[in-house]
Amino acid sequence: MKAVLAIPPLVAVLAYLVWRHFAAQVMVGDLPPFDLRLYGDAEAQVYLAGLTDTARAIYLGPLHRADGVLMAGLTISLLLPVWRKGWLWCVPAVLYLVFDVLENRTVAGLLTDGLHEAGDVAMLSLFTGVKFGGLAVAALVAGCSLWVKWRPSAG
Repeated sequence: MKAVLAIPPLVAVLAYLVWRHFAAQVMVGDLPPFDLRLYGDAEAQVYLAGLTDTARAIYLGPLHRADGVLMAGLTISLLLPVWRKGWLWCVPAVLYLVFDVLENRTVAGLLTDGLHEAGDVAMLSLFTGVKFGGLAVAALVAGCSLWVKWRPSAG
């Protein structure tokens, strides 16, 4: 049974490696994909203008699919140590998941339709920031839960 619990983290690691491979292909100069950085309007315009059609197709295709698998693997990995403790313990991982989905939808919209609204990039940066905040808190909560469960007893 414990071996089955190792599957989601392994899936997350493999998806991350695939994601990194494709993320390197959508760099524009020294600007990384939207998923990794908080962008301003001017930088977002430079990034979008610098994407080739091939890079855009990679971003919308294999990069987004790998990100979806990574998101699922991470969320399950973060929920496994805490789900029996109650719903409040699960909030950070669910927050990460929700804001990663919102981020991915916003990125897909920018890649297909371009910048139309002044607040598009600000909203994307908000989603990215909350995603990383939720991920950090979820990792801390899951790590503490595992440490409490498996810490050596004092004595």
